[in-house]
Amino acid sequence: MLRLDELRADIDGDFFIHDELKHHEVDKVNAVADLIIKPSGRKDLKKLLVMLEKNSFPHIVINSKGRVIFPDGRFHGAVIVTDIKL
Repeated sequence: MLRLDELRADIDGDFFIHDELKHHEVDKVNAVADLIIKPSGRKDLKKLLVMLEKNSFPHIVINSKGRVIFPDGRFHGAVIVTDIKL
């Protein structure tokens, strides 16, 4: 099971728990995420994706211009907000 303290130890960036995406420059998405992660760079984004996939943790990657609709107004998992290009 993936733990938040493990993510914070391995990934440089900002972490927000149970927060609204509109507070993170994601204007077109009106939803609350269990976890919002803003990795600091490409290396951390790649490492983060590997960790989430390895642990079967639900996640989605969006940027500040993305349009995403969550049916119940909530995403149960991690939302990665980044404009980093892979």
